[in-house]
Amino acid sequence: MRDFTHQAYKTYLDLIKKSSLKIITFNELLSFSVLPDNFFIIRHDVDRKPMKTLSMANLEFEMGIKSTYYFRSKSHVFQPEIIVSIQRLGHDIGYHYECLSDSQGNIEKAIEDFERNLKMLRSICDVKTVSMHGRPLSRYNNLNMWDVNGTRKLIKDKFGLLGEISLDIDYSDIAYLNDTGRNWTSTKNNVRDHVNSNISLNIHSSDELVNYLSNPNGKIVFQIHPERWSENKIQWHIQWLIDGFTNIAKIIFNNNK
Repeated sequence: MRDFTHQAYKTYLDLIKKSSLKIITFNELLSFSVLPDNFFIIRHDVDRKPMKTLSMANLEFEMGIKSTYYFRSKSHVFQPEIIVSIQRLGHDIGYHYECLSDSQGNIEKAIEDFERNLKMLRSICDVKTVSMHGRPLSRYNNLNMWDVNGTRKLIKDKFGLLGEISLDIDYSDIAYLNDTGRNWTSTKNNVRDHVNSNISLNIHSSDELVNYLSNPNGKIVFQIHPERWSENKIQWHIQWLIDGFTNIAKIIFNNNK
């Protein structure tokens, strides 16, 4: 099976729907006083190509599945009509922030930028969770904007959020599947899109992923970048080239730090 296509994605979701895992969103997870013993959460990081994101959101809606979409505030991603349409399909919307990178490491400016962009997103939809954008070609880790003099700034009360999903969730017993670098669970091309999980996954192909999802158990987070998933062969080959060049750029950048 050709991976990173909408058909492959539908196959993965069909397997989860047949399993005993409950499909929930991050809003639901962070609202529980006691975490369930098993769940499956789909996290979408919308880095670019919002129209492709809407297609994926429609696919999930047709399958009766809800997921969480994290949108950047950049003009080529922040498309209000698309964002509102996705929320109307029943999906959660979150803010995918990169404020420390944009402010060149100035924490005060980063927090001001965060507040301004969160307000902009909330002017069109409900936002209860946020996630940092990895920005692999930036020297700044956006999570660090909440760490001042070794003490983490509290953001949930200040901004009325349920949480920051990289900081406010213990992933130690959660299996974390992500498509960063156009592969599964590999850290080769993954600079910051990973968590501290004690569950080791050894998945290198779509067939191995199908085998894993055919009998899943426990807690699983599925991190997907919609731009990477194609609806036809032309899209697939173009994205394959883009991802390949991006991976090379990551290697060069990180080797020259």
